[in-house]
Amino acid sequence: MLDRAREPYFVSLDGNEQYNDIAALLELWRRMQGAPQLQRLVSSILFIEQPITRAHALDGDVSALSRVKPVITDESDDELAVFPRARSLGYSGVSSKCCKGLYKSILNAARCANWNAEAGTPRYFMTGEDLTTQAGLAVQQDLALVNLIGIRHVERNGHHYVNGMAGLPEAEQAQFLAAHPDLYEQTHGAVRVKIRRGQLDIGSLAAPGFASGAYPDWENLKPMV
Repeated sequence: MLDRAREPYFVSLDGNEQYNDIAALLELWRRMQGAPQLQRLVSSILFIEQPITRAHALDGDVSALSRVKPVITDESDDELAVFPRARSLGYSGVSSKCCKGLYKSILNAARCANWNAEAGTPRYFMTGEDLTTQAGLAVQQDLALVNLIGIRHVERNGHHYVNGMAGLPEAEQAQFLAAHPDLYEQTHGAVRVKIRRGQLDIGSLAAPGFASGAYPDWENLKPMV
């Protein structure tokens, strides 16, 4: 299906912890390179994300693969010291996720800038994922974070799995829509993220407060049990 596209496309290959060591992954990569039907896909891959299970991701050097395609860590990035250690093993990047800490993302972005300045080349980088943050305060603050650290392309998942803000009171939906008409729209029975040609307009997030002109209906929130 991708080969039918006339324009160039670019993809990331999410290994999603499918391998226990670099040897098995290198074998997969060699087979992909040798398959004629995969040549356009292989040439379009920008980087490979967390191919080795988190239990073994930092056990060995991945430079044999990263010399061909950059390899980044994601699920195994569970504390502040992981990215420097991963860098010493040949990893080139790390993902930003609000659920893993706003300040860790900012610190890792600063690390990339510092390491690239030392190397004189943009070798180290960050990617962005919202995991499953939902429309409203969560997705807005994640958008503000990635904008701050300069990530322009983000893997957005949350709005694919739920029916927009349909689970929220109508008055709350209306407040978010009124405060951020560039980011949201009312369609198919609910307020939801407005996507145009794969892009989100986030201009209204640049306002006093942490990226929001509206807030949840705190009085009607129910405790988790």
